[in-house]
Amino acid sequence: MNILLVDDQHVVREALAHALASQPGVAAVVQAGSAREALRAQELHRCQVAVIELCLADRSGTELIRELKAIAEIRVVVLSMHRDEFRVAEAMRAGADGYLSKQSRLADVMEALRTVVRGRTAVSPDVSAAMVRALQRRDAAGGDMVATLSERERQVLRFLAMGRSAKEVAALLSISVKTVETHRARLCAKVATHSVADLTRLAVRSGLVEA
Repeated sequence: MNILLVDDQHVVREALAHALASQPGVAAVVQAGSAREALRAQELHRCQVAVIELCLADRSGTELIRELKAIAEIRVVVLSMHRDEFRVAEAMRAGADGYLSKQSRLADVMEALRTVVRGRTAVSPDVSAAMVRALQRRDAAGGDMVATLSERERQVLRFLAMGRSAKEVAALLSISVKTVETHRARLCAKVATHSVADLTRLAVRSGLVEA
């Protein structure tokens, strides 16, 4: 496993790099002290997984996650001192595959890396609690958000939540598939998600469809 380690705190980064490099299955640890260095390093080394601190001097960690995902097939684990629900939700929406606090043990970090490389998500228990709080807040606001939708947006949301495809929704509402996709994109933007499952959850909670 080749690891890209991004943290602008030199002592912390070097200590972690040394610890990770000694672990079984780790072939190399490539260090970067900034988002700019990280992007250049990934172009050169094509690491399988990145470990990123969100607070970087030259760019936010969430921006870096998006850019790394855009240039290569890479899994990303956030390792940060911040574990509040806003930052956790923002990082996961940006494409993070895992999120750990810096209070995690080395064994937990390695387990998370192996987990995300296998295509699964890894979060530490304290971060899981933050994710639950974020979902609860979003669900609580869901009813208010639905009240702001146009009648057409509600119709599209309802049919999508019922499992209809964009083509089926277009036929049912006598509109184009492109229009349905535009409505779906706007709905996702309002809920801050790319997941139809999240839209379905919202529709159920707001009473547009039955569970």
